[in-house]
Amino acid sequence: MAEREAWTAPSSASPAGDRDAAPRATPAAKVKVSELARIAGVSASTVSKVINGRSGISDETRRLVERVLHEHGYSRPLVSTKISPTIELVVEYIEHNGTMELIKYASHWAQQAGLAVTVTQTNHGEATEECFRGIIDRNPLGVIMQQMGGLNEQAKTLLKTRGIPIVVIDPITSVDEDVMSVAIDNWTAGYQAGRHLLALGHRRIGVIQGPLEMQSAIARYSGFAAALQQARVPLPAEYVREGDYFPAEESHRAACALLDLPERPTALFCCNDLSAVAAYRAARERRIHLPRQLSVMGFDDIFPAEQLMPALTSVRQPFSDIARHAVRMIVQTREGASPERHVILPTVVTVRESVVAPPK
Repeated sequence: MAEREAWTAPSSASPAGDRDAAPRATPAAKVKVSELARIAGVSASTVSKVINGRSGISDETRRLVERVLHEHGYSRPLVSTKISPTIELVVEYIEHNGTMELIKYASHWAQQAGLAVTVTQTNHGEATEECFRGIIDRNPLGVIMQQMGGLNEQAKTLLKTRGIPIVVIDPITSVDEDVMSVAIDNWTAGYQAGRHLLALGHRRIGVIQGPLEMQSAIARYSGFAAALQQARVPLPAEYVREGDYFPAEESHRAACALLDLPERPTALFCCNDLSAVAAYRAARERRIHLPRQLSVMGFDDIFPAEQLMPALTSVRQPFSDIARHAVRMIVQTREGASPERHVILPTVVTVRESVVAPPK
């Protein structure tokens, strides 16, 4: 059974896992600090501060030096800090939006590898740089980032110059080849949702999208729309509304607009479960009975999907498998192996009580 699979952390005998050995620079990192300082037009002590993530220099100077380090492939661990037997999980905020599930399963799989998980919250990206400088000081085995656009060039360069592996979960935008990723097949998941509603006889189906700047939201909607197009079922523009993943206030407004239409949908596909909860609220405010008068389908299958009345039918994200792959990528990278760098996982529809055939 997959849940029993485990790995060991890099042993003390391996170069990647030797936490007590002197730092070893890569061949590209043999450029002397004095030479890097000359190229950047700064002092050697300034370059040293940047390499070790220290304060005392301006942001402009730091960016300049980091660009020079990046251009010359400079990569070495911290001089005075051992590699911590931890994995840093970076999230924008901790709420019931899939974050709790990721923390739970990342902790489980890290423990299987003899590691611990440290959680860093960037407060919606407001403290990203400060958080990453703290991560540099802690020097973890690797970093897992949840669905963030916060991995800017500066943060990536900081991690890269220390040789810290990075795995992005369900990236918002495309990722560079030097960053690993784990995602779900969002397009097929949206297609599955559309096919499920169509199979029950729904033809007036509304959709509450996620934020349109996110790849996952675009892909889920595109797959859903493709299912309806394939079945020759129209999807009027007024049946499509943009929502949000959290705190779902935009999704509530979107649900209200859909349910106030003269000919309202018989079913709603919500691109995350919190949006589905918002749709429940909008229906209750209008005394619309679920599921007899309106079917609602979610996405993620997280708390409180199963506890809702009616229990929510939802596309299930495989959070355990996502975390397992992310932890394994970091461990294998530190061991000197070459793991698969970009993994895409399938989803399934969890059928419960909130979706039934449309009223006649």
